[in-house]
Amino acid sequence: MWSEEDIMRKKNSFVKPALAVVLAAAAVVLPFRLHNAGYAAEGTYSVDASVIEYDMASGDGKTTGVTTIRDAQGTAVAQGGATFNSKNKSGHLFGGVVANREDQHLRSAELIIYNDKYISAVGDARLTKGDKTLTAPRVDYHDDSKFAETIGGSARLDSTDGSWLTAGKITYDMNSQVANATGGVNLANVPQNMTGSGDTAVYNSDGQGYVELIGNARATQNGNTVTGNRLKITNTNGPDSHTTAQGNVKIVYYSQGSNPVNNVAFGAGASAMAHDAHDLNPSPNIKTQLEAAEETRA
Repeated sequence: MWSEEDIMRKKNSFVKPALAVVLAAAAVVLPFRLHNAGYAAEGTYSVDASVIEYDMASGDGKTTGVTTIRDAQGTAVAQGGATFNSKNKSGHLFGGVVANREDQHLRSAELIIYNDKYISAVGDARLTKGDKTLTAPRVDYHDDSKFAETIGGSARLDSTDGSWLTAGKITYDMNSQVANATGGVNLANVPQNMTGSGDTAVYNSDGQGYVELIGNARATQNGNTVTGNRLKITNTNGPDSHTTAQGNVKIVYYSQGSNPVNNVAFGAGASAMAHDAHDLNPSPNIKTQLEAAEETRA
């Protein structure tokens, strides 16, 4: 016969497995909602899904089917289930994800939540804040600093006015509205009727705005083209932009009713030549000085 001590030991060894089976069975039959009130200072955390497996001790969980994870800042909905931890608010959502937090909206194939301040959107990632949308195969986003970084090439930053910037990699500071782009940069400013390209670029859309193109730089506006080692176009948000150029500068300028000016100026601060007009310093604005030369010649 078993002693009372043996009976109690056997009974305790079956308590946890039995409890796990009951929870799993209940989850299959009924929708299951998990609440974690341990983060009351920052708001509640909840997970909704048709099936949830959950370890109360560790906070680890796994869901099946459409899953909604909520916290005080926002909501993420996954079509293909998720893994999560309710204690540190980490998770991995699958099967197509849509997430919203304040004025930030995200879509991707998967979403990795490292904590409530840092995420990775993986697979056709699309992050929108205000009038800007950043897309790439993967976008890492730090919510505390509002800083986004693309990974995997084919990065693109779009504005609601139709302007866009493409590159191999883009980082974007949403607070300062400054984007740094590297690798085959191309851009278009639709309101200014301007396009540009370069090896790297700095794009600032705050205030009056400016674009700086570095390495094999080229900018075209209304048919007029400037190339050089470095171009800076200012007042890109205003009615008239201004361009400065440095290093091996070349200007192709179409004046009204005439053939284009197509001459080469070498080096920073070199002369821009327009229809026999010389000694035109490219700074501060090439187009303005060429137009003045046209008026003088007329």
